[in-house]
Amino acid sequence: MKTRLLLALLIASATSHSQPVPSKTANTHKLQIGLAAVSSQSSYIAGNHQTRVFPAIDYQYKRFYFQAGDLGFKLAEKNNWALDFGVGTDLAGDTDRGDSPLLTHLPHLSLSLSAFLTVKYTSPIGLFKIKHSHEINNKHEGYSNSLSYAAPIRRGQWLIMPQLSYEQHSEEAVNYYFGVNNIDATDQIPFYQTGAVDNFKLSVLALRPINTKWSFVGSIQNEFYGDEISDSPVIDDDQRLSMFVGLLYKVF
Repeated sequence: MKTRLLLALLIASATSHSQPVPSKTANTHKLQIGLAAVSSQSSYIAGNHQTRVFPAIDYQYKRFYFQAGDLGFKLAEKNNWALDFGVGTDLAGDTDRGDSPLLTHLPHLSLSLSAFLTVKYTSPIGLFKIKHSHEINNKHEGYSNSLSYAAPIRRGQWLIMPQLSYEQHSEEAVNYYFGVNNIDATDQIPFYQTGAVDNFKLSVLALRPINTKWSFVGSIQNEFYGDEISDSPVIDDDQRLSMFVGLLYKVF
């Protein structure tokens, strides 16, 4: 499922985002490749639990980077602050609707492309991040805002990173993934349109180097839906649990 795979890539890329902002811009290429697997519950009615294995890529060069499907550019870095701009995929919903046999009559969903602006601050107590993204390829023309806090905890060679995130998705994004139009409504799946939603995510990321080239990354994440999503007739649960494990190899 495309969205779940990209979600796992997003978790994997936290290995770079979780580190303190460097004081100087890197002058060399940095590339990590690896193999990862994600197991995710479906919150859609009759949706299937999915497990997928896929490659992961993390590339950086000076101010440019490609991580988790995001192509970004560091507009500014000063002390512990960083400002990024870029384009990437919108992960607000599951484009496959859990492969639910009850929802095959609904319109096909596609991954949307969003422009984003991110502000990061690395403090002695953790990493704070604010992000705004707006859809730009005419799928739903909505936007998302998020505020997150991650606290790095080191135990020997392990880096443990609990994170709490608040997310707001506009009504256009919510209705694209979770709404039902009049033309598609049935007795079992009635018409449903709603407004913007506030979601919360709680996750724990674990990183450990195996040697100078290889490293392990794992994560468990639970997303808690607001009423605007959980009240939808296509939704069977008010939260979604995902687990991720991966091995990364440092090429250079």
